[in-house]
Amino acid sequence: MGAFSFEVTLARITGPEFIEFMWEKINTAPCQVAILAMILHVANYNVTARFEHNTRGFTKVIGKNAIYFYAVYLILSALIRDHFIHLAVAPDAGSLILLPASIATVLGAVCFVSGALLNLWTLKSLGIKGMYNGDSFGFLFDAPVEDGPYKYMSDPQYVGTTLSLVGTAIYYQSVIGYVLAIDMYIIFWISVMFFEGPHMRRIYSKKPKAE
Repeated sequence: MGAFSFEVTLARITGPEFIEFMWEKINTAPCQVAILAMILHVANYNVTARFEHNTRGFTKVIGKNAIYFYAVYLILSALIRDHFIHLAVAPDAGSLILLPASIATVLGAVCFVSGALLNLWTLKSLGIKGMYNGDSFGFLFDAPVEDGPYKYMSDPQYVGTTLSLVGTAIYYQSVIGYVLAIDMYIIFWISVMFFEGPHMRRIYSKKPKAE
């Protein structure tokens, strides 16, 4: 897929040739499988969180440490998603040259590492139970988390994951990488707005208020 590239100019990037180029890239099996993997990963943790909250199914089968097994399960799910993203982006290297190679390598690496560090910072603030749907397992916070990255943004784990994917796109100078980064942000936004947010509000609306 990376055998051909698009020379970027303002005239070309706003013209029909670029639209055709983008469509050809998106309409490939690796790109579509990667998008499907991102959707299924988000659907996975939304569905399983609701299943646990409504039935306590995982806790009944595994016991009080079910949340830790569930966290490993979600990490493996994310790694599978990332595997399919890599299969789409790496062969597409050099398809959209926006920067000199040396700058793209450094900037891409910085973005990727910054995203990973932001996720680790989020994990430090939330803990494993908070990071991996612990609320659905009955581990509720007494108050909203407002320290760490939550001083600056509401969903830092999603910002971190998207930033790492942007870094991957820059590193490989891949048009598919940029497309997947945009798709990932949109998928996360839809999840937060229409699934995770309402689910969390239902959980905490039932929590007994402290005297």
